[in-house]
Amino acid sequence: MGSIENTGMIPWMYSYDRERSVGSSYLRVIQLTKNHPEFEQYAHGKRYDNLIFQQFCREEMMRRFTGPKILDICDPNWLQYDMEIVQTGSLVHAFTCSSEGLTRLIKPYFPDKIVEHVPDRLDLNTFPPPREPHQGKALKAVWFGYIHNAYETLPQLLPALKETALQLRIIANLPYCEEDGISEWNPEFIYYDRATVYERIREADILLNPRSDRAFFRYKSNNKSLVGWRLGLPVAVTGEDVARLMNPDERNREVSAMQPVVEREYHIGRSAEQYRDIIYRIRQQYF
Repeated sequence: MGSIENTGMIPWMYSYDRERSVGSSYLRVIQLTKNHPEFEQYAHGKRYDNLIFQQFCREEMMRRFTGPKILDICDPNWLQYDMEIVQTGSLVHAFTCSSEGLTRLIKPYFPDKIVEHVPDRLDLNTFPPPREPHQGKALKAVWFGYIHNAYETLPQLLPALKETALQLRIIANLPYCEEDGISEWNPEFIYYDRATVYERIREADILLNPRSDRAFFRYKSNNKSLVGWRLGLPVAVTGEDVARLMNPDERNREVSAMQPVVEREYHIGRSAEQYRDIIYRIRQQYF
């Protein structure tokens, strides 16, 4: 039947610069494979008993591989690009999704297959200690991620930034270049560097994680919020959140409530447990 312990993982950014990944390739593959040796980043020419593919790609490889196959979906890319979700999905045995919304979206396409929510989780050993408890009025807010997501989401918080006079730090793969109110607010820009990003985030008082009503954003995970809570920062999604979190008691209250949740539910070992269970169920059902 093969082994549950010999699983190759093919990250979305396998073909280029995966070590600079800000998102799913790092959170869901690189962190997991560094901590759990039964999972490893796919190496050409090596034989695996199980494969986990990220996103909708590599159909020919899916067809040729005869062992258990999982398609790990982090974004609804088929809503933006020319992708045949049903055709590609028919080539695998199970699906894992990074958010509950994405899981609900996928299940109707494949009612007879395993579709499970595997949240984005964190390698807690890579984090510095949380910042000291909050005191006084908040002075600095931080946003981090891919810069195109900042263009989509940050402008909605501009009125709150102006109202509170918060300084804004943006940590991203590229500078903020849109000619809009955020640029006029003159944010501090820092290039994303995995070696230092958590330290730079921790220097702020509030983490900004605004959402968007566009379909692509509607299904994103809460990974930025998890990072903020782990580092001792409360998370502002709306302008009302920004105003509330100017108060240090509110900031400390949120952090105290959410840090234990992150440590209990969102350490990367929980994802390893879920993948092992899914592979076992695939082998029971199909092999």
